[in-house]
Amino acid sequence: MKPSIFLSLLLALGLSNATLAQTATAVTNTAAPSQTELFSTAPSLQKSRSCFSGPFQSYDSYIAFRLKMAKNRPNFSEAKLRAQLPQADYEGFIQKLDCQEFVYKVGDVPVIGFMIKPKKISDKAPVVIYNRGGNGDYGQLVFGFVMHELMPIAEQGFVVIASNYRGQHNWGRAAVKNAGADEFGGAELADVKALLPIVQGMKEADASRLAMWGQSRGGMMTYMLAKSMPELKTIVVGAGATDLAKELEIRPAMEKVFEARIPNYSSNKVAALAERSVLLWPEQLPADLPILIQHGDQDKQVSVRNAEQLALKLKELKHPHQLLIYPGADHGFNPVRAKAQQDMINWLKKYLG
Repeated sequence: MKPSIFLSLLLALGLSNATLAQTATAVTNTAAPSQTELFSTAPSLQKSRSCFSGPFQSYDSYIAFRLKMAKNRPNFSEAKLRAQLPQADYEGFIQKLDCQEFVYKVGDVPVIGFMIKPKKISDKAPVVIYNRGGNGDYGQLVFGFVMHELMPIAEQGFVVIASNYRGQHNWGRAAVKNAGADEFGGAELADVKALLPIVQGMKEADASRLAMWGQSRGGMMTYMLAKSMPELKTIVVGAGATDLAKELEIRPAMEKVFEARIPNYSSNKVAALAERSVLLWPEQLPADLPILIQHGDQDKQVSVRNAEQLALKLKELKHPHQLLIYPGADHGFNPVRAKAQQDMINWLKKYLG
């Protein structure tokens, strides 16, 4: 793995600048894992390599890596880490799943993505496109998230593929031409659409059984993409904003994100927020597209009323949907993440077979 990507991972783990500086030297002196055979015939796919490389190649190396990175964190416990991630679970992922980190091009913009699928597929597997939350390097896809959130879905017989969206956050301090910029529901919509040809070029993926799943900001994008992707058989949105202008009244700090990310925001605020707010245009969603909406009623980042108000609109339109509100759950569905995940898996199996 490139040093820049390693540093992005470490930042996501909340490590200190001093630790990052120490680790940069160690990573630079570590040989990069070799590229594996490309998993798709799509011309846009440039490079691919196993996620289970470097410090992630075994359970012991992963534990050692986490311990080294957290040595200055007083509340970090090896026992707790091992309890949260038993060895059998980690080794099960390695044995059962093919996980690839890849680089693909959207026009002339290079973007990083992840693909996870079962190693044993009897025929062709249904596909789930995952849209991440956050913005820029905040919330970006890293190995730990992929392992805890996406691998369990792939274990259920799905091909899971996700974009990290365009932007310098993909490359750390490395100078990359045409890296693009995360526009929070702008140009990076094309990065998600560009995953479809990659899926179609995978011999074990059934692109005719395609779902999209988005969390938080990724949920917002899922609604936006659903308008122009008739290939989708269903969508799932977790903790997604449906009315960004109303959300600003509750969480005004998000205005700084919008100003930094959305092009021409100051002169085009009303229109920019409206085009990202499905509550203002639910009738533009394909009328027969089943939608699962999940939200925790204690979500402090995106109000649960986003889900409730959209569900009311969909009911008026007689649009097929299900609203699942999780009492006591936060933005990440804690403490009922397992229940929310299983509800989603059941929904995907129902509509993708």
